[in-house]
Amino acid sequence: MKNYYSILEIQENASETLIKSQYKKLAFIYHPDKNPKNTDKFMDLNKAYKTLIDPILREYYNRDLREFNKLKESQPGDKIIPYRTRLRDGGNINIEMDFTDDILDSLDSTGNELIAKTLILQRYIRCPDCDGEGKKKDTLARVCAQCNGYGMVKNRETKVNEVCQSCNGYGDIFFYKCATCNGMGRIKKSEEITLNFKKENILSNNTNNNTHSTNNTDSNSIVNNKIIVFNGKGDEGVFGGKNGNIVVLIKINNEEKEKESFFKRLFLNKK
Repeated sequence: MKNYYSILEIQENASETLIKSQYKKLAFIYHPDKNPKNTDKFMDLNKAYKTLIDPILREYYNRDLREFNKLKESQPGDKIIPYRTRLRDGGNINIEMDFTDDILDSLDSTGNELIAKTLILQRYIRCPDCDGEGKKKDTLARVCAQCNGYGMVKNRETKVNEVCQSCNGYGDIFFYKCATCNGMGRIKKSEEITLNFKKENILSNNTNNNTHSTNNTDSNSIVNNKIIVFNGKGDEGVFGGKNGNIVVLIKINNEEKEKESFFKRLFLNKK
């Protein structure tokens, strides 16, 4: 949490007159026209001034600042990291795609040809309003006193660990949750994406567990047993976690009559 009094270089009991004069002095020094390398400082000055010059905003800010300082004093350096803020990887997205028509339509082309598939995909992305923190910007969070940050508590009767009802298993409690993601740090969004597949990878007939690198236009792709993986294109990770992958199961209809012709041509092309 930023200390607006420190930013304006004043004491917490500073008068309105002093706030105005100090802001004018520092704004003159750090204005982008005079100091283009310190635009962040100028933005902080504006935010601090707008907050402290308004009596109501200043009252709320002072309350949050007091809570924040108490929180810092009460927690040791090796404090428990709440579950919500621990590294969390994004999930994989598994989809199935039929390439029968695409392959039959491109029998005379080379194996290096790219086949593009466009689809509407729903995936979790980092919340743009809180940048994945789950709480409203510049507000406080504290470790849940019920579970001490672990997110789980032991039932006294059954002796079984259960989700903490106080923090809903997150290990910390926000004073103000992000209204967009409701504290989750991620939101689900529908996006139109295009995946590029190499025809030779789609036709690969691997039956072992080895993976093979491809020169697919989408980087970091692997192919294994009719499965192609696009690394990092799945659900987005939060709190430093890795993105998930898109895992595509390749389908080609072997029962169609055209398939017989297809394999004959494939055999001739390989000679």
